[in-house]
Amino acid sequence: MEPEITDVVLLFQTVIQWIAIILSASTGVYDARKNGMDFFGALVIAVIVAVGGGTIRDLLLDRYPLFWLADPIYLISIFIVGIIGILLIPISHPDEPEVKSNTPGFFHPIISFIFGTSDTFAFIDSFALGMWAYLGSMYALSSGIPPIIAPIMGVITASFGGVLRDILFAKIPELFKPSQFYAIASCAGATMYVIMSVLGFSGTTGFMVCMIVTVFVRMTSIQYNITSF
Repeated sequence: MEPEITDVVLLFQTVIQWIAIILSASTGVYDARKNGMDFFGALVIAVIVAVGGGTIRDLLLDRYPLFWLADPIYLISIFIVGIIGILLIPISHPDEPEVKSNTPGFFHPIISFIFGTSDTFAFIDSFALGMWAYLGSMYALSSGIPPIIAPIMGVITASFGGVLRDILFAKIPELFKPSQFYAIASCAGATMYVIMSVLGFSGTTGFMVCMIVTVFVRMTSIQYNITSF
């Protein structure tokens, strides 16, 4: 089952995918520096957060070579983003209230934007979440996975890079604790994509519905501080 995707949607996917990779790598570096990790540790966390979920998905679906091995530009981009983040973000410690930056004032708005203190970041991050949810469920259906299982691949692709990060930090993954909807949002979007596909709608329509549902659920939980329990 190969979803029908127009050139416009392919271009949109590419843009969102690169946004997702950049944001994932950036937040990985931020978390690593906040937890006292050095240059190498921060780069490792950046890679894991950015490609961890997709790697688990590819392993479970028996898709080889892994997507980031087939196209080295992914790792190159992550390393570039990671190095920039490391240069801008000083090492901190978990018991400090926030990362104190000694970088020039020009960079402060940039760091603020990248690391989640703005509504703009939340909106873009929600788009990235929807993109990963779509990719995971789409690849699952293309690999012949039963539709009832396919949304799980969407959740894994979208969320499990963060799970691997938290395991390396030796703490309970944030995904498994009460929080604003993240896995739930990706699951909702992936499920809607699979339903649309089973009902015979085009891949383009399913993709758009997945994105709309994921962004809506995620942003609603943020706007009204709705958390899992």
